[in-house]
Amino acid sequence: MKQISFFFLFFLFTSQTAYAEFDIQFAIDQAKTGEIIHIPAGRYQGNFTVKKPIILRGEEGVELYSLNNNPALKIEHVANVSVENIMISAKNKGIVANEAENLELREIEVKDVQVGIHIQRSKHVRILENRIIGNQSHYAEKGNGIAVFKSEDIAIEQNTIEQVQDGIYVEEVKQIDVQRNKVTNSRYGTHFMYSSGVEVLFNKYLHNVTGLMIMMTTDLEIANNTVSSHNDFNSYGLLMYDTQQAMIRKNSFHNNRVGVALQKSSDIQIQENRFRMNQTALEGTKVEDDSIINDNQFTGNILTARSDHQGLRLIGNFYDDYTGIDVAGDGFGDVPYVAVSSFGQWMVRQPVYQFFVASPSVMILTSLDQQINKTEQNLLVDNEPKLLSDMRKTEFSINIIQLLIGLVVSMCGLWFWKRGMRI
Repeated sequence: MKQISFFFLFFLFTSQTAYAEFDIQFAIDQAKTGEIIHIPAGRYQGNFTVKKPIILRGEEGVELYSLNNNPALKIEHVANVSVENIMISAKNKGIVANEAENLELREIEVKDVQVGIHIQRSKHVRILENRIIGNQSHYAEKGNGIAVFKSEDIAIEQNTIEQVQDGIYVEEVKQIDVQRNKVTNSRYGTHFMYSSGVEVLFNKYLHNVTGLMIMMTTDLEIANNTVSSHNDFNSYGLLMYDTQQAMIRKNSFHNNRVGVALQKSSDIQIQENRFRMNQTALEGTKVEDDSIINDNQFTGNILTARSDHQGLRLIGNFYDDYTGIDVAGDGFGDVPYVAVSSFGQWMVRQPVYQFFVASPSVMILTSLDQQINKTEQNLLVDNEPKLLSDMRKTEFSINIIQLLIGLVVSMCGLWFWKRGMRI
């Protein structure tokens, strides 16, 4: 029995030693073009560099870590590289790619780093199914989860990012898809600057300072995202500054200080979104007339909209606080909806007033604004308000079906209970 135990311990010790002695950099340097390097389980210290077309694939439990300021893994001046299924930790940057083409980073967990994944001057990059976890320090002391600079054709999909400065930071990038990611507890969920050809689809932004920050960017679509619980003093669900040619549709903006804010922007289409339980659903300053807000739902918001003197174009939206009627029966109210709020206009000039937004006096003032419109008729007025949106009808039908199913189940349960009592 002792001999068997000794043999088992000897085998375990030698196996661990073999893993620890695996030289990743030597394997990379000796690999042929297109070769797959299987990294055995273990923890490897170093600053590894890839300059040839290979696949790095880790077994379960592989970690690369760096104790100095250099990246744990650097990929540069190369095409057709793939890195899969490893853990990364580093003092500064986890993975850095410079002038890479056809690069794929998949199923990588990055932790305890200043910057998770840093891409620059690269093309055709896929960043898929990774998990990036920052730390509890202040935002000023953190780096970004995924950062992309001066690159083209980038896909960032199905990543989970938390506790970083900006979850996804993008600067001077052409053609980028950001889809099905989840970013939480960070400064900005996703931050675009000087970019074009942008798609942001099916993401979840929760409990950040601001969900989406879009600046000096053109030609973008933001659709089917959930943007919720951004409630700090300067928080926004979505803030667009100096942005042109954007379609914002079918998103859910819920429980934010401001759902969507437009500043110095033009040709913005905001359609079929749901604004629920926000302090202010919409805010606009210096927004051009070619921007339209139509066919959206506004329910449970303290203020529907506020703006400067240029206003916002509201067309055919549903408002839960609209009190008009539909005599013609066409689904639209017969009198305009007045979204303007005297207090909301003051908040545009003095944001500190937001601390009084739910006070009884402000609620009374907002109600009076709805009844007595003393402002210009072209400011925050929807001349064709919807009385009941298709979405609310669908929800009502679903609720009726659920109620009927509940009644049937209850009746069946009651029948079986009585039958058991008789037996």
